[in-house]
Amino acid sequence: MHMPNKSRRAFTLIELVVVISIMAILSGVLVPRVSSHMRSARDAKRLADVKIMRSAIEQFYLDRGFYPVANTNSSYGGWDVSHDGNFIDALVEGGYLEDIPRDPVNDATYHYRYYVYAQGSYNCAGETDFYVGVRNFESTEFASKNKGFFRCSGRNWNNEFAYVTGGGASLE
Repeated sequence: MHMPNKSRRAFTLIELVVVISIMAILSGVLVPRVSSHMRSARDAKRLADVKIMRSAIEQFYLDRGFYPVANTNSSYGGWDVSHDGNFIDALVEGGYLEDIPRDPVNDATYHYRYYVYAQGSYNCAGETDFYVGVRNFESTEFASKNKGFFRCSGRNWNNEFAYVTGGGASLE
């Protein structure tokens, strides 16, 4: 007994090439936009983390009369850096933070830095010691909109950091 030949519908090679080409074009357009949004999201987290850390550091100062001691890292000029696993422990130990915020990337390029400078260092105006914060942002647009708030005549922190903040430092 002979079975009738059933017609099978399948994609032709040309149809597959067209579909794959369209998908490649769409991904080429969408991937950079998604990557840009991811960079901006990480930068927003960095800024939020710095504000949380600044509040915790300032509360520590109000309670104790001095800033937490930086856990110096000689590889980074004595700065306390977030990616070495030893970042301002006193804030967690004292109950000022549940966990120390970590940069979303947290490597040698993208991390948080903390160091306490004595009042008047680098000709900075202010009534107390001061400190600084985020090393780099990933998005230049985000970085241009979010600068720290001080520059001293003896050192331009904005040339060294994406975002600077802290204690007794003030605008010139």
